[in-house]
Amino acid sequence: MSNFNHKIEQVKDYFNHGNYHLGIRRLIDCALDTQNTDFFKMILNALEKQELKEDHEQLKTDAFDLIEKMGLYAIQPNAVNTNQKLISVNNLSKQYKGSQFKISPLSFELNYGQIVGLVGENGNGKTTLLKLLTKDLEPDSGSIHYHIEHKQNYDLRSQLVYIPQRVPRWYGSLMDNLQLTLAYHGIKGDDNLLWVEMIIARLGLRPYKHLGWDRISSGYRTRFELAKSLLRRPKIMLLDEPLSNLDIISQQTILQDLKFLAESHSQPFGLVLSSQQLYEVEKISDLVIFLKQGTPQYQYKQNEDSHLHLIFEIETECERDVILDVFSMLKVKDIHFNGGVYVIHFDENTQQKDVYNCIGQKDLKLNYIRNITHSSRRFFIQS
Repeated sequence: MSNFNHKIEQVKDYFNHGNYHLGIRRLIDCALDTQNTDFFKMILNALEKQELKEDHEQLKTDAFDLIEKMGLYAIQPNAVNTNQKLISVNNLSKQYKGSQFKISPLSFELNYGQIVGLVGENGNGKTTLLKLLTKDLEPDSGSIHYHIEHKQNYDLRSQLVYIPQRVPRWYGSLMDNLQLTLAYHGIKGDDNLLWVEMIIARLGLRPYKHLGWDRISSGYRTRFELAKSLLRRPKIMLLDEPLSNLDIISQQTILQDLKFLAESHSQPFGLVLSSQQLYEVEKISDLVIFLKQGTPQYQYKQNEDSHLHLIFEIETECERDVILDVFSMLKVKDIHFNGGVYVIHFDENTQQKDVYNCIGQKDLKLNYIRNITHSSRRFFIQS
């Protein structure tokens, strides 16, 4: 089954299980992959009917009708090899004049469809690294190689989008600004309107499309900036703290959407984003880089085979002696209380199932439990 057909089957599954919100977002993704404006019109028509009269069954019927048509559509094979590199960073270093702070030698690669998550506390080099990647700053040593065809920096910047933490003010309506952005990039007339409407729908901006800067929240301003960036069809997106103005549900939704959109069949891109929201970013990143005082303390690739000892974070009302008794059958290397939770280090031979078995057998009362073995959270705890 092709990647596109797999997406189609996922959409069916979402609607069959009543997950209409995610279903329509993924249906829009499939339509965008085809780049067929007839499908755009069908989706927008279905959304308008849904807004007039909330009828999930009708929405599902319309969605399945569109799915059937898209399933017959001969989508062109993706011309982009998603294993193709976009950026190669080799031993990058940067120090500000008159300051002790520096980005220590750092190396990583970014491919199409991949996400690199930069995590760490404020003032530890995340924004500096992003500005090096945008060429707003020049490194003192090392190199950044862009595997994008370009003759000069202007050609490169046209394929690279940087979204700062503070979105610059715009004037006029959200809709007018997005249409202007797309017209500047050569798409006008009916196609301009349809593409803008689709991106607005994809990012949940339809209720706000005729509003201006002063009438929407900072979180939706961030979504507007993402919409504007996506209309430019970038190959690389660099986002500086895009989650800072969002509630936890919106954070999860935006990150999930960025992952989906980066893996687009016809318009994939690579993404580097910085954030202090460790768990949310780590869940969707292919590579996590933890920076502390400019030094990469930790780099972890998803699905990487590693042999780290288990570390669990547990919140419970129980005392330390009770915790030690629960895990008395296991070899506990270290246990300490940090920020309202216990952090427990087990030896290299302990498996995750052993920890859960002990908890179940002793009926330990928990508020929450999390395996942080591969999370940069463990570095915050030790600091």
